[in-house]
Amino acid sequence: MSKEATENDKRKRNNLLSQYYGITKEKDVENLFDVDGKHFNADAYVDKLVQETSLKQLIDKEQELVREIQSLDSEMQTLVYENYNKFILATDTIRQMKSDFKTMEDEMEKLVQDMSQIATFANSISSNLQDRRQQITKLSNIHELLKNLQFLFDLPTKLKSSVEEKNYSLAVKYYAKSEQVLKDFGDHPSFSGIQSDCQEIVTTLRKCLKDQFVRAEVTSRELEESVTLLSKLGESSTSLALEFTVINKGRLEKDLDDLSSYTTSGENNGEAVLAFIEKCCNTALNNAALTIATFNNIFPLASAKDNEGLIDMAVDVINRLCPVVKTKVVEIIGLEMSEGCCLSLVAALDKFHRRLLAVQRLLMSDNQWSSILITDVAQIISNRAAENLVVKWTQELQGWRDSWNNDNQPHGSVKFIEGALIEHIHRTLVALTAFVGNHVTFSQDYQFRQTFGRRHVREGVFIMSLKKLSIMLSNLCNATGKDNASPTLILVLSRVAIDFNQNLAQSLLSLIEEQFDIPAGFQGDNLTPISAVTAEFRQASQTLLQRYVQSESHVLVQMIRKSMDSRDWLTTSEPRSVRPVIKRVLEEISRVDSHAAQLYEEGSRKDRSSDSSRRTHHSSSRMQQKSSWSSLGPSQLDSSLLNNIQKLFSERIDLSGTVEPNKGSVVMAVIKICLKGFLECVRLKTFGKYGIQQIQVDCYYLQLFLWRFTFDENLVHSLLDEILSSAVQRCLEPVLMEPGVVELICER
Repeated sequence: MSKEATENDKRKRNNLLSQYYGITKEKDVENLFDVDGKHFNADAYVDKLVQETSLKQLIDKEQELVREIQSLDSEMQTLVYENYNKFILATDTIRQMKSDFKTMEDEMEKLVQDMSQIATFANSISSNLQDRRQQITKLSNIHELLKNLQFLFDLPTKLKSSVEEKNYSLAVKYYAKSEQVLKDFGDHPSFSGIQSDCQEIVTTLRKCLKDQFVRAEVTSRELEESVTLLSKLGESSTSLALEFTVINKGRLEKDLDDLSSYTTSGENNGEAVLAFIEKCCNTALNNAALTIATFNNIFPLASAKDNEGLIDMAVDVINRLCPVVKTKVVEIIGLEMSEGCCLSLVAALDKFHRRLLAVQRLLMSDNQWSSILITDVAQIISNRAAENLVVKWTQELQGWRDSWNNDNQPHGSVKFIEGALIEHIHRTLVALTAFVGNHVTFSQDYQFRQTFGRRHVREGVFIMSLKKLSIMLSNLCNATGKDNASPTLILVLSRVAIDFNQNLAQSLLSLIEEQFDIPAGFQGDNLTPISAVTAEFRQASQTLLQRYVQSESHVLVQMIRKSMDSRDWLTTSEPRSVRPVIKRVLEEISRVDSHAAQLYEEGSRKDRSSDSSRRTHHSSSRMQQKSSWSSLGPSQLDSSLLNNIQKLFSERIDLSGTVEPNKGSVVMAVIKICLKGFLECVRLKTFGKYGIQQIQVDCYYLQLFLWRFTFDENLVHSLLDEILSSAVQRCLEPVLMEPGVVELICER
């Protein structure tokens, strides 16, 4: 066996072993068996087929390979035939090109010969005509002279015809063509008549062009034509420029007069302001821009003085236009501050701003007409928005004051009122955000956004309106008669003022800072700190609480006074029950306590005595201890001692003290004034035996139940003691009931 055969057998065995033990990579194995691959191994492929396929499959595979080989042979033969045909076609093409180039060379030689013959013939013709050329030139000059003479004789007729047909450019063309000849030979008798006729017609022509120049409805093309033709007729460009400026100034002033007398025609405010700005842009601004552009076009070589006159005229017109626009826009928009109205206003101002900038670029001016106008309008609109907001709040407060019922639940009412107040300010702010929209051209100016957001919105609308709201809340306490507000409404509004003091004002300020690009907590530019506003709301809340306490206590004191005045305390019968007015007083105090508890926290309480804790038991458990005055007998009542006690406590009780924003302070203030009023009523009466006993029963009943509403029961005890001691002093027969009897009456 040869060495090569041995190496092949070894390679096969290695491949088989590698496949058996999984050493050969799957990709390499696939390449060995890929007939179309470059790593195809025929021996391995045949060995694989012999091992893995049956005899029938081998025969089928052989037939398949034979078919593929025959197909490949056929394709190769086709390719050979196609390439052969292309080669033959290319050979024929080269042969044809060679023949064509030979023909072209022959034709070029023939062309050279023909050109040589033509040059010879031309020289011969030129030599033959040399003698006649001068004669022909002379005749041609004579013919041209005759034509010019004929034109001069026909010139007046042509000029007149052109002027009548309003073909002014042709008339000027005819006159300009013959003007120099008429000047040179105008004194000749043959031409003097023609010159005079032409002068008359040209005078008429100038008049027609001047009329067209000053005509109101003249177009820019006609205007340019008039100026050009008048210049050709000898008119000075300086005088024409001055006349142009004067005429257009009159037209622009007429536009200003029309805008000043502009009236709306039934549209809503937003549509009306858009219509006005549209008219302003289409008349005054468009005409100003057209005047400047036309001047620059028809007077390109105008002197600096002429240009200065035009610029001064345009600047004067715009200086007068901007106040007219501001006045009319503010007048049309009125007090309507809806979102749609502000969007229309901003769209109108933005359009005017862009048109005015275009005119400003034509003038090459650095005036800030548009910025000043928009800033002024924005300030006026902001002030109107603040006024409108205050009016809305005033109407809301008036409506609540007129329709409020004391049965309204305070807690829900606070949310309702705060929601209504905040809704109005939210709508106002949403409307004003139209001025700083991203699509608005003038709002891209940083200075405008800064001024509008900080000065107009924050200070002019937010701070000012909140200050007025706090004043309105405080003034609600000063109303009298039919305008007097319900005590429950006053209590609710005191809670509203506290909420604005604690969080609502700051929340609204944060919203404004976010929407109008104001740095959070920014205090520069002399801006009003939010603490100044919250302090006013805190003061308003204090005033409202004081007023609420006065209103509720006044009602209770009036009830007690009427009940005291309606009874004869000297001859009254023996007490069998607590008077109804006392029960009613407790019911009203309970209502005040309930309303205050819905709005305010409990507040700090002093430690209760053991006696107070026992009063919470059921009546069957009986009181084990009583107050000092309920256990005293008649012989133990010393007038001088009672007077000293009364004086001591009366000096310590402050009825005009500050009412704190908590339930205990509010209810305690009402109770103090109520009991003090009861005391004053007692001091004005004279009592008999049973009269003082009735006061004893009433006071004990109040003592049994008032302690639960107050955080300082010692103060209540002292006032009740003072009431009873004052009654004893005013009694002709000061005999008190036994404590047990008083307890039975009160518990029953």
